[in-house]
Amino acid sequence: MRLPLLLLLLSVPALAATRPAYVLRIEGPDAFVDLGRADAAQPGERLRVYRVVEARHPATGKVMRDRFFLGEVEVLEAGETLSRIAASDELLSQLEVGDEVEPVNVLAPREPRPATSAPTQAPAASAPSTGGPSDAERTALRTAWNAALKLPPAERAKVWEDFLSAWPQTDLVGPIRAEIAILRATPASAALAKAIARPTAPVLRVSAPLSALTDEAITVSLSSLAGPTPRAAMVHWRQKGSPTFRTVHMTVEPQGHFRATLPAGTAEEPGIEYYVEAVEPEGATLAATGSASRPQFIELNRPPRDERIELAHRSQVRISDEYVDFNRFKGNDVYNLFEADFLYRVNTALYAVRVGFGNYRGIGTPKELLDSGEPGEPVGFTYGYSELELRLHPSLALLLKGSAGVTRDGLKGGFDLGLRIGSETGTSLLIRGATIANIGQRVSLALAWDAVKGWPMSGEVVVTNEPIGEDLGVRLIYTLGRSVTPWLDVSGRVSYQLRDINHSGFGLGVGTTFHW
Repeated sequence: MRLPLLLLLLSVPALAATRPAYVLRIEGPDAFVDLGRADAAQPGERLRVYRVVEARHPATGKVMRDRFFLGEVEVLEAGETLSRIAASDELLSQLEVGDEVEPVNVLAPREPRPATSAPTQAPAASAPSTGGPSDAERTALRTAWNAALKLPPAERAKVWEDFLSAWPQTDLVGPIRAEIAILRATPASAALAKAIARPTAPVLRVSAPLSALTDEAITVSLSSLAGPTPRAAMVHWRQKGSPTFRTVHMTVEPQGHFRATLPAGTAEEPGIEYYVEAVEPEGATLAATGSASRPQFIELNRPPRDERIELAHRSQVRISDEYVDFNRFKGNDVYNLFEADFLYRVNTALYAVRVGFGNYRGIGTPKELLDSGEPGEPVGFTYGYSELELRLHPSLALLLKGSAGVTRDGLKGGFDLGLRIGSETGTSLLIRGATIANIGQRVSLALAWDAVKGWPMSGEVVVTNEPIGEDLGVRLIYTLGRSVTPWLDVSGRVSYQLRDINHSGFGLGVGTTFHW
């Protein structure tokens, strides 16, 4: 039954839609493709070679497929199902297994039949050219072919009989009648079995660990258990919480196995999300496990006795001094604050502990007396303090600070409450409120950022009635830091503060931080 159909296809180029063919093997100067004599491949035939590219769109998740022309090759030897091809050295160096191939040209039209010895007639009555079917006949033939393609043998034979009734003078009478005879002789049960047979989808199994350590390489494997073996496979993975996936193409191994290894140290806790896709022989993409919307998960844990966890960036010593003036350096509404402390990061729910001491000295005067020339009231507070930082979330922390010390009136204390939104060392918003006995209250809002690497900055607004707890004033503060070495930072700050339009002043401060 195949021979007449083959003759039919060879006679009508418009129907000869070739199946996809690929480069299967490359051995030195030779390469092999899955086109043979069964596909009408012949020695000397030219083939075009294309590189097929598939990629998943990062926004839509749709698999995009296209192909790009590499060059032409020549069939040296045609077997029944495979052909050996020759290519230029430059093209051979670019060839890869899986590249797509197709014939350069369909078979040329048949030669016209030799003229008979019939008497010469007028041109208008001459026989039509037999250089090939007419366009109308080609269209009818294509319609019959498509209609008969999926029918049982008896119905398929009826389609070709109707075609011959409509086109009794076709040059394809012989091949079509032979096809009809074979179709009429085919048992109905066998034809039905062939009609309902469908290619089975590959049965795939993906193996990957459920958990791993951050310093381990993670291996993901895919096995084809049944059905056609995929042409290729890939792993799409990302750090949990990341918006985009990265792709690793799996290495092809014998017996339908594929394997990919994610490099050690590419992901951190809590783990990675991934899904695996395979490319079927026909080029369709098949989900092997998971998907972009519902990926699989591998838990990652830090290895035991990891020195980075135990030691790095845990300790810090900070020293700062600031001078603040509210009345144009007249010395009657001013204070100076010096502090030094040590911080240790525990890296648990209790994220950090800070202990330190400070010295507060100032002179305050009620606003209505600032211009009277009367001396101000001196204040002082020498104290120690402790601060706890509770990490509620990686981007949310609660700060609790208590202080106790000696003032001119004896033993006193203070309390400070803060809420930080954002990273401790990156961009963050810090809201604080504090009260200090015999000195006053303070509320502040600070925005810190690290947009320029090595130059941390912050802007702060403070409302306070320091230093004697009388009239409110507003402070505007800008701080600029500089990372001098991996263990030393320095900073400077400038401020402008005012009680009202007639009573204002400037402030300066410096600080240094040692961390290890």
